[in-house]
Amino acid sequence: MRIQYRQLKHLLVETQSGIVLGHVHDLVLDIDGQLVAQYEVKSSLLSAKIYLISRDQVVRFEEKKMIVTDGLTPTEPTNRKEKKLEVA
Repeated sequence: MRIQYRQLKHLLVETQSGIVLGHVHDLVLDIDGQLVAQYEVKSSLLSAKIYLISRDQVVRFEEKKMIVTDGLTPTEPTNRKEKKLEVA
């Protein structure tokens, strides 16, 4: 199955037990392996609650949602402006 980023970006995310965590907000890419390393999930546009979900925690994708393992906890928000990509 393939999905475009614009479709993935707003995909609903819930746990195996049915708890809705939010929607995919962004991706963290491993550019060396050209793989998705983590999915950033926000509970709402105004909420500061963010989940960083690794590829290993994704159970499956369905047509309109991503199912992840139970027991995820939100991460502390970081200041994205401080992050820099070093290019050799």
